[in-house]
Amino acid sequence: MEPILEFIDVCFSYHSINGETPALSGISLSVLPGEFIAVVGPSGCGNPLV
Repeated sequence: MEPILEFIDVCFSYHSINGETPALSGISLSVLPGEFIAVVGPSGCGNPLV
């Protein structure tokens, strides 16, 4: 079965006046039809200003 979505070696950082906060580093995944995928982290991990 072919993936409908694929990420290969993805990195992402939040930028703020306090500097850079890495959120993802080297993430790779494939999503097949019918699958449900979630990327989660610790509480408050989406708001670098807190």
